[in-house]
Amino acid sequence: MNEVFYTEPFSDHRRDQINLTTVGGSISYDLKGNPCFHFPTAEARNEYLSRKFKEKGREAK
Repeated sequence: MNEVFYTEPFSDHRRDQINLTTVGGSISYDLKGNPCFHFPTAEARNEYLSRKFKEKGREAK
């Protein structure tokens, strides 16, 4: 059985990293050695994205 990886590009923004750990994610590396955000489930990734875009909306105001 193939394992599914849920990732997003790495961000050096502190708030993104806080959101990452809040949803249970971690900083990992892809096959090419580049840092990325790794999530245990699709739901955790979706929660991270929801938090990220909610923060972006607050910045625009």
